[in-house]
Amino acid sequence: MPNLPGFKTESEKAAELGITPRALRNWRAQRRGPPWAKIGRLIVYPNDGFEAWLRAQVQQPARSRRAA
Repeated sequence: MPNLPGFKTESEKAAELGITPRALRNWRAQRRGPPWAKIGRLIVYPNDGFEAWLRAQVQQPARSRRAA
């Protein structure tokens, strides 16, 4: 695999996220998940694009509807 500064391979990104490369492939097919680029047959994930995507995934917890 070529060493591309600022990018991680599919297997590297999957290991970082604690998921399988297959999960990343499924996300790409569903057009969800972190941004990626294809160079020939190689799929890579830009580090800066991933951080922005991850920040966009943050959700606030819903308030409890129970009376105190």
